Amino acid sequence: MKRGIGIGIAAVLTASMFAEPSAGQTNGFVLQCLSARTSGQGCVTRAQEATPTSLFRDPAGLVAFDGPAFEINAAPFVPALTFENAVNSRVDGHRHIFPLGSVAYVGPRKGRFAWAVGLEPVGGFGSDFDLEHALLSSASGGLVDYESYFAAAKLGPAVAWELAPGLSVGASASLVYGQIRDFRMPFTMPPSTALGMAGVPQLDPAVYGPLFQQFTELTAYGDSDGYAGLTWSADVGVRYHHDSGLTVAGSWSPERPLDVDGGTALIDMGAQFGQMMEAMVMARAQAYGESPAEAQSVVVSQLGAAGLDLGAGMAATYDASTTVTLPMTAGLGMRLPFTGAWTVSAEVEWRRWSEAQDVMPFRLTDGGNPNINLLLNADPTDGSFTYPFPLEWEDTWSAKVGTEYVVASGNAVRLGYLQGQNPVPDRSVFIAFPAISTRAVTAGATIHLGSFPLNVSYVHAFEEELAGCDHGHLLGAEYNSSRTTMSQNVFTLGTVLRF
Repeated sequence: MKRGIGIGIAAVLTASMFAEPSAGQTNGFVLQCLSARTSGQGCVTRAQEATPTSLFRDPAGLVAFDGPAFEINAAPFVPALTFENAVNSRVDGHRHIFPLGSVAYVGPRKGRFAWAVGLEPVGGFGSDFDLEHALLSSASGGLVDYESYFAAAKLGPAVAWELAPGLSVGASASLVYGQIRDFRMPFTMPPSTALGMAGVPQLDPAVYGPLFQQFTELTAYGDSDGYAGLTWSADVGVRYHHDSGLTVAGSWSPERPLDVDGGTALIDMGAQFGQMMEAMVMARAQAYGESPAEAQSVVVSQLGAAGLDLGAGMAATYDASTTVTLPMTAGLGMRLPFTGAWTVSAEVEWRRWSEAQDVMPFRLTDGGNPNINLLLNADPTDGSFTYPFPLEWEDTWSAKVGTEYVVASGNAVRLGYLQGQNPVPDRSVFIAFPAISTRAVTAGATIHLGSFPLNVSYVHAFEEELAGCDHGHLLGAEYNSSRTTMSQNVFTLGTVLRF
């Protein structure tokens, strides 16, 4: 039996292969970098040289290439995670190794014009573990599956134009493909969300009215998969390179919603409805001095008169879709050579998560169970329902610094550090978005094997703990005072070949 969490950022190992998601070296769910050269220097991606895979973050930097170049990177990602709440002691997540990758090609330069094409992971989120649930575990007698998986990748060209010696501008236009392979977990909603539920206490207001006031949230189990979507994105940048070697570069990317649809979802309210019906039977038996069997017979009759066919169950299958939004992003980087061999790089980056990830709406349509339709919409023929996961993410900044020293043989060593912020507030942290690591140290090197330059890097993200608020959690009481931790290790191998 599995027990724990497996998380990661989406990646592409080759032009045609999606990998598992991870959450290493991220800002929210967006990957900071995935190049063995840049990750060794704290993931500084702007104002760097000889890094084709930075084409989406620093498109103006393409003018630094005098001729064609090709870069490819592959990285095993190893996360370590835990989760605990009121009914689960600290649970260690599974140890998984997830493959990541990126690839880019810079074409021959034509005068002042430079171009490239590349494929890189945009980001992702995910979880995979079994936990006890206060309602659902008692109903099933076992652990409950919590699982989510979102992955996205970007593919497209970038161009740059040298306006004057040392000054260039650049832009990219790319396709973004995203998929939600799995999204299954319990979810709760306020009783007011289920429009038809208000009619149940009216079957006997004096008895059921006070009873239903005790239900502060409704719990259902959602099991969905098979979402996919495609959108476009863009990046613009500017770069200045001084004769002294100082390079400054900035870039901006707009907010882009990514609609993913084609999914199927099973919504099961059986455990919650069973608990409510049992409470109704007990309340009636106590109020009227009836035996449990007599009270149950009356309750079943009342629910039937209200339009509920208990033989049809309390589960429904829907067509499903949702929207995951990539945030507006702006960044500024600098590269400064202190000697011919030693350089220092730094970068700051801002992401407007507050607009992008305020609500994640799961849209359900064509539900075929009239019982669920009646409870949710007060209409047995209305098979649509939207559950807005409230996220309320906050804007984030990240700062990165790195250094590189090149020896006479052309080999190089690199070190770096990055510091970020967690966009997830304590009132909305939940299983699909666990703790985000905000501090990491990096190291890397270039080793020439004959004429072949092998780039290697290692990133260690320190363990970060994110605690849920004590009460009033937006996604349910099970996350009140919950704690989740994450640490990560990423090893990257790559090469940059010049022709």
